[in-house]
Amino acid sequence: MGKLKSFAAVIAAVGCPILTLSGSAAGNFLRSAAYFTAGAYYSENENNSDYSDNSASSESSESSDNSDISDISEASGMSESEPSESVPERLGRIITKNRSDYEDETDYSKFQTHTGQILRYNFGKFAPGEYITLQSGAQVKNCTELRASQLEEASKTLPDITLPEDPESPVVLIYHTHTTESYLPENDWYDADYPNNNRDPDKSVVAVGDAICKALASRGISVVHDCTIHDYPQYTGAYYRSADTIAENMKEYPDLQLILDIHRDGIGNSDGSPIAPVAEINGKTAAQFMIITGCDNEIFDMPNYMENYKLACLLQNAAETAYPTLPRPVLFDYRNYNQDMSPGALLIEVGSHGNSLEEAVYTGELLGNVIANALECFS
Repeated sequence: MGKLKSFAAVIAAVGCPILTLSGSAAGNFLRSAAYFTAGAYYSENENNSDYSDNSASSESSESSDNSDISDISEASGMSESEPSESVPERLGRIITKNRSDYEDETDYSKFQTHTGQILRYNFGKFAPGEYITLQSGAQVKNCTELRASQLEEASKTLPDITLPEDPESPVVLIYHTHTTESYLPENDWYDADYPNNNRDPDKSVVAVGDAICKALASRGISVVHDCTIHDYPQYTGAYYRSADTIAENMKEYPDLQLILDIHRDGIGNSDGSPIAPVAEINGKTAAQFMIITGCDNEIFDMPNYMENYKLACLLQNAAETAYPTLPRPVLFDYRNYNQDMSPGALLIEVGSHGNSLEEAVYTGELLGNVIANALECFS
């Protein structure tokens, strides 16, 4: 395990260009150009999933309470928003798998019924009690019977992570159990008929995963982005199907240390109005994110759950240090979400169904920087 370092090692806030968003055909070309400018070569995967139906899966909120390679070669130059600290000698490698080529052709201009207002606000700090305050000032909501003092002590210890010597060996897996979760247009109001799911990867949480991967690669960290659709055509059983995806990738890439399931939340007011958690970062509006880490209650068979918790606290501290107000409190609860499969497995909710896609993708970029900052503790 790497030496425990001061959190000064993870304070750098690094900006990376946001992944260009567009329809699938044009988006693929623009995404290729965007990767090329960063020294990357992006190629669409040959194993595309193509569904012809146009239906949406049921809405879900995990929080409930409130092989094709994008190969990255030697860096020949960075964009205008390149990191202010030293640029890595070699950029990371992005491996994109099972990306759907489905194009959403829905006419969204027809959704003009102003059903209600989108509630946009920042989830700030909460009063002591069930919330634990970490070293950086970030918080954890403890929904378990474990003592706060025990969790506070554990949060000060680094998780057991070993980075590979080969920089091209992927360290991070990004995947999506609810792959079709999507966002609203950027409005002050919402239309109740607007779909909350989309199989177009440029309009769902897959686009957030793209932004995370690009930010990680720009910092020299190799990553796998498995875009397999797990929640369509059948929503029930998505976690069983995503467990298979995790197992396949862990077998294929044995150096994977972080297994991150990227979702978007579904929180709302009592009258049904969607809540969009937001933060202003560097003059732009970002969607707040929330990490969920599970605790074993002798049902889930998660003997290493405290390692998952330590990782959650490391990322939470790194986020609070680099981008104050961006993270919502970590949710530590009796849940599983396939976190028994790896001590480095976490679920991350990026925004909610009231946030815009642009806000969520920007947060993906910031999250990539947060993860890279945290991993500096082990280099």
